[in-house]
Amino acid sequence: MQEAVMLAAEDCRREDGLSRVIGELEDFGAGAELTECEALQRLVGAEEAARAVILPMLERLLRQQRETPLAQLSLRYQSGPGFHFLQLAAKGSATMGLALHDGMVPATSDPVATFPDAERHEIVLAGGAEIEALRIVTDCGDRVEVARTVRRVDRGDCIVLADADCSRFVRRVHGCMLTLRLARVGDRPRPTRQVDLASGRVVHKASGNRRESQHEMMVALLGRMKRSDAAPVLADVARSGGDHVRWQALRECLALNTSQGMDTLRTLASDASDPLSSHANALLSQLVERYPELEQAEGMPCRA
Repeated sequence: MQEAVMLAAEDCRREDGLSRVIGELEDFGAGAELTECEALQRLVGAEEAARAVILPMLERLLRQQRETPLAQLSLRYQSGPGFHFLQLAAKGSATMGLALHDGMVPATSDPVATFPDAERHEIVLAGGAEIEALRIVTDCGDRVEVARTVRRVDRGDCIVLADADCSRFVRRVHGCMLTLRLARVGDRPRPTRQVDLASGRVVHKASGNRRESQHEMMVALLGRMKRSDAAPVLADVARSGGDHVRWQALRECLALNTSQGMDTLRTLASDASDPLSSHANALLSQLVERYPELEQAEGMPCRA
């Protein structure tokens, strides 16, 4: 049954319309402009074109699912309160999928909006919603100023978000809203930010690079496993790469081997050109003030 589902998905991707779109998705994921990808541009620019390409695939997979209900679709998905996403294809840094807002989450007076560093194109295939188009116009690090424009979107409307300073927030869904979403992440994406729209405060930041996020989870896992033999590796990770994974690696290195961790912390603090230098200096001062013995941290477990 599982093999039948996988073969059905592969057959769909070989059909003329979808195969051309996937071919151009690969070009788009490799850096081509959307204007250079005729079929892909038409897909997210005209509802009729999107339905003509996507509907045969969905009908085929639905028939297959009814015939083999115990098999799992070989497609990535996510599902949470009010929002569901089914990834239809991915090539390089580009993804294409269906996003559904089902209106099950009540509107909040203090919404938090997410600003990922990605180029996104959406076309509404069914339903509609009241949304706010958001753009960060002033960035002060921990606080931003967001320009907000309310608009109504319905079947056939397009939503385009250009970069990490653009986002949109769904205020109210009329029934359900289904969109076809095309997205592309840059080569060196800026951190994804979550912003409290009422105050402009940045409440959370996360790496915009999927690979770095995986590394960050690996680093955290080594710490939870108490793998002291990984301390040299963690010290190396703390010296290069994205700031988020470097800081996580430093913390775990301090916990697993305080002597090596303190050496790495001092190295970061002494390099004024390092983006983490000020944070490292602050942490170093706090640790030494609270635990003076850390100035001579040879072989000592970290109590911080």
